[in-house]
Amino acid sequence: MSRRIVKIEAAPLDLQLKEPFAISGGESSRVDLTLVRMELSDGTVGLGEAAPFPAYDGQTRTAALEALARAAPALIGLDPLLSHRIQQSAIEAAPGSSSALCALEMAAFDGFTRLQQLPLHRYVGSANAALVTDLTIVAGDLDHASRCAREASDAGFKTLKIKVGRDGLDHDLQRLEMISRAAPGCGLVLDANGGFEAAEAQQLIEKALAERIPIDMLEQPVPQEDEEGMARLTALGQVAICADESCKSAADAMRIVQHRLANVINIKTQKCGVLEAIRIHQIATAAGITLMMGGMVESLLSMSFSAHLARGLGGVRWIDLDTPLFIREHPFVGGIEFDGGSVTLDEQRSGHGVDLSPGSDAFPAPSWKTLAEENGT
Repeated sequence: MSRRIVKIEAAPLDLQLKEPFAISGGESSRVDLTLVRMELSDGTVGLGEAAPFPAYDGQTRTAALEALARAAPALIGLDPLLSHRIQQSAIEAAPGSSSALCALEMAAFDGFTRLQQLPLHRYVGSANAALVTDLTIVAGDLDHASRCAREASDAGFKTLKIKVGRDGLDHDLQRLEMISRAAPGCGLVLDANGGFEAAEAQQLIEKALAERIPIDMLEQPVPQEDEEGMARLTALGQVAICADESCKSAADAMRIVQHRLANVINIKTQKCGVLEAIRIHQIATAAGITLMMGGMVESLLSMSFSAHLARGLGGVRWIDLDTPLFIREHPFVGGIEFDGGSVTLDEQRSGHGVDLSPGSDAFPAPSWKTLAEENGT
């Protein structure tokens, strides 16, 4: 086979955040990522990223690195076009680490489309959809919420995603009132990350609507195991209910459709892998479920990849690809650009369009470790 994977390397990458990224499950002031470099037989290189977020689902970089080391040898010699075989080989060798799987699939998709000299979105679909992202306001105090909302509105964002469920119902309602006054032209998406009980979530919705606070959607109001709570809140029909932690696979998406557990599904490549994300998109689209494309706390690299998926596949109502804006400095060139909420891609670059910048004092060249190599280990 002339087109094959011949080498896989990994390197840690630490990025500092402008402020702690706080959700109901915890917070982080930095991002501990792992880069994956996949070399093809003609010398083409694809880049991927594992971005575990412990506050979200407990995955860590240490676990991702261990999974990458186990999975990489199984991919040597495979054609990067064979996404199903890459997925299955990685899962069989290292089950349980979705961020490691995502990094390997991302690198393979990137490598193949670079080899074909195609932007990634043209390979995954022809929708050519426009992308307009929200901006997240993390959990915090009232002054922080008001200031962030005003700055986001002034910068041109039309939708704000508010982290709730950490500091109590009364505090969340006060924050929402402050935010709606500071950014009266913005729609609001609330994200509890499973931080409420169903009765609390219903109270929040009803009290906010009574105060005419413009809530467009409530994401993952209750823990992922509380399917009864998700179904009850969805059946109320007061606001759209989105499944995030509840949907980590195509099988989850099927269950959400069958039992009417949500109106919206948030697709994140880091929680399920790339091919599974595409399958979730197909199931939701066929069932008439609205879609969001989101992410963990990911760098410009991984978010650019997800932007290509959303643009190519189309049919994604909600775009939540803002986490690069929370990172102080990126060691990359290329990738998506933001103008307020508008997200643009560089059509002149193939693959996901992101490359490592030359090493600097702030970001020395990565310390690559070979995980597997043709005619090697």
